[in-house]
Order: sequence, then C-alpha cells, then structure tokens
Amino acid sequence: MRLLTRLSLLIPATILAVGGVAFGSGFSIFEQGAKATAMGGAFVATADDPSAIFYNVAGIAQQRHLSFISGATIINFSNDFTGDQDDPFTVGISGANYKRHTFTPPNAYLVVPIGENLTFGLGAFSAFGLRTNWQDDFPGRFISRDANVKTLSVEPAIAWQTSDGRFALGAGAEYRRAKISLNRNNGALNPFTQNFADVANVYLASDWENNWGWNVGLLFKPSPTWRFGASYRTDQTIDFKGKAKFTQILTGNAQFDAAVRAGLPANQGISTSIDFPAIASIGVATTLIPNWDVEFDVTHTTWSRFKNLDIAFDSTPALNLHRPQNWENTNSFRLGTNHPVTPNWDVRLGVVYDENPQPTEGVGPLLPDSDREGVSFGVGYHKGPWIIDATEFVLHFKDRSTGGINSDHFNGTYKTDANLISVNFGYKF
Repeated sequence: MRLLTRLSLLIPATILAVGGVAFGSGFSIFEQGAKATAMGGAFVATADDPSAIFYNVAGIAQQRHLSFISGATIINFSNDFTGDQDDPFTVGISGANYKRHTFTPPNAYLVVPIGENLTFGLGAFSAFGLRTNWQDDFPGRFISRDANVKTLSVEPAIAWQTSDGRFALGAGAEYRRAKISLNRNNGALNPFTQNFADVANVYLASDWENNWGWNVGLLFKPSPTWRFGASYRTDQTIDFKGKAKFTQILTGNAQFDAAVRAGLPANQGISTSIDFPAIASIGVATTLIPNWDVEFDVTHTTWSRFKNLDIAFDSTPALNLHRPQNWENTNSFRLGTNHPVTPNWDVRLGVVYDENPQPTEGVGPLLPDSDREGVSFGVGYHKGPWIIDATEFVLHFKDRSTGGINSDHFNGTYKTDANLISVNFGYKF
C-alpha cells in the first residue's frame, strides 16, 4: 500500500516537472524567402521580391508587376549532449543524439499592383516552429522525447508608395494557426530490483488553434544609392486546448506494474497558452560600391513576453502548473550583399549573429538553445518572366552548458549545428 501511494505521488510530480518546457517554447524561423536568406536575412531595406510580405510589407509597393513565388526551406539539425561530470545523473553520458528529421517550412507569395501607387499582396509562411526528437534511450527522455510546435500563417497585405517611389508604407493582417505536442516517459524506482525503470509514457497534444495579428512597414529612398527600411510584426497569444494521454510501460514485475497502474492519472483534457513575440527590424542598404548591393539589419524579438507557463488539467487539478520561464528579449545582427555577375545571374552572401532568449536554468532537452552564428551563400537566376533563387545557409550554435543549474536537474553541454537549403521559384506576368 505504501508503494502504491508513493507511485501515485511520483507520477503527477514528474508530469509537472516537464510541463513547463513542453509547452513554453517557441522557435523563430526567419528564413521565409531564398533571396533574403542568401543575404543573411538582411532584407528589410531591400524587400524587392514578393517575400517582402514577411520581411517588410512596404516593399511590395515598389513591385509593379503581377508576380508569384513559392518554395521552402529544408532544415536539418545535428545535436548531441554530453553529461556534466559533477552531476550524478548525467555523468558519463557522451554524444547522446536525437533522431534526425528534415523540416520543410513552406512559403508562397503573390503580388498584384493596383493602379500607379497601390499594391495588394497575399502570403503564406511558417514563422515559428520547433522539433526536438531524441533517441529512445536518451537519458533525458523523462524530460522530453519528442516536442513539436507547428505554425502556419496566411497574410493579406496592401502597400502604397509615392509617385516618385521614394517613400512607401504597407500593412498586413496575419492569421496564424498553431499546434503543439510533447511525448515523454515517466520513470520510477522499482523497489523489487532497485533499478530505475520507464513506467509510463505521457503524450500531450493540442488541437489546431488560431489568432489574428498585424504587421506594418515603411521604406524610404532618400537618394539613388541609399535605402532605409523598418518593419514591425505584432505579438500574438494563442490559447490551446488538447488532450493528455497516459500509457503504462510494463516492466514485467506484476506487483510493481499493478502499483504503477493504480497511480496513473486518467486521460483528460488540458489547456494552456503560448505568447508569441513581436518582431521589429530596421535596416539600411547602399549601392555605394559599384555593382554591389549591401545591407545591414538589426532585428529585435520580444521573447520577454514569455514570463510564465500555466497549464490546466481538466480532471486532475493537482497537476495544474504555474512555472516561471523568464525569457529575455533578443537582437540579431545581419549583413548581406547581392552582386549581379551577368544580366541573368546574381550572387549573394550573408552573415548573421543571433542571440538566444533562454536563461541558463531553462536549457534542456526540449530546446537547448544558444547564441548562433551563420554564413549564407546563394544564387539567383532571372530570365524573362522566370525567377529561381537558391541558398545554402550554415548555422552554428555556440556550445551551451547548463552550468549545473538546470531547473530539471539534468546538467551537461549541448552542441548543435544546422544546415538550411532554401529554394524559391517565381514568375512575373
């Protein structure tokens, strides 16, 4: 009887320990157009293709042809974890990897000029997303085995420019849909063998939910050699409802399994919210160097909106969670160039330094985030009405140690690298 009581308490406690990281994290995907990605994302003052709907909506005003582009960014991560030699739980862990996946967030944009000064645009993109899916035997599976955040946005937009083309304003309304899920194991000490065993799997999944936001942008060209741009995409809060499913993992010990079964919570509904950040960018571009277009941008993201996480369980209020997160606002710094080498071919280069929002105690298997540095190279082909842009973007995450203060008591160092390939195909009518 005492064993059953201990397990009844243990299983809810471990669910609470993981709930915060399960639903709390968003991951910004800034690569929403192959040309912009080739320039390191420094595009707010250029914004001269239909992906301006994402980067700076004012830029569609300068596009005076009916045009369409679509494509995707293919993202591959490598990630491993090395345990902290001073942590009794993770010491000796080396090179623990997660399952490799290829993520392909799509994008598509349509630009329709109206008269001499107005332009209508319609875009679809995935500006946020995350998946971390570790190997089945990863010791951190009791925190997270597989976390998945998906979003899809659709944005109608309109922009206006002065007759001389020197100044433009734009605005859009963003409809965002999102879905989140977490798969993780629970563990308990088997008193009959004195071994720690996987005793249950917990799967939390939301329905697709949605909300509306907006964005604005401006573009100013004081001279033929200088351009200035600014854009702002508002924050959003999306409320989620979903299901919590608890599945027992049998250990083969009948008495122990019976005690675990008695302590499992019932499957039930859950609810939570995600506070997505606002994104503000400013940029300056110049053609002072003949035949080179150079741009520098700064992007500010308000991750500090994510201060706390609250999760409510419909049938078992004892599982309800209030957990501080205390993320910080971040800045990214982007430098990009576009160099026409022939009438039909352009070459592009970019570099980026992007700060991460996570305090050290929050770094864990769900999102081992860190400051990152990236280098991009791309080419653009345009002949007649046809446009093809392709980019290779290598992103290195600085090694991130938990410093022995991880809030889930899972300490060590994460090493992450990413490779992104962006492709867009377009047509100007």
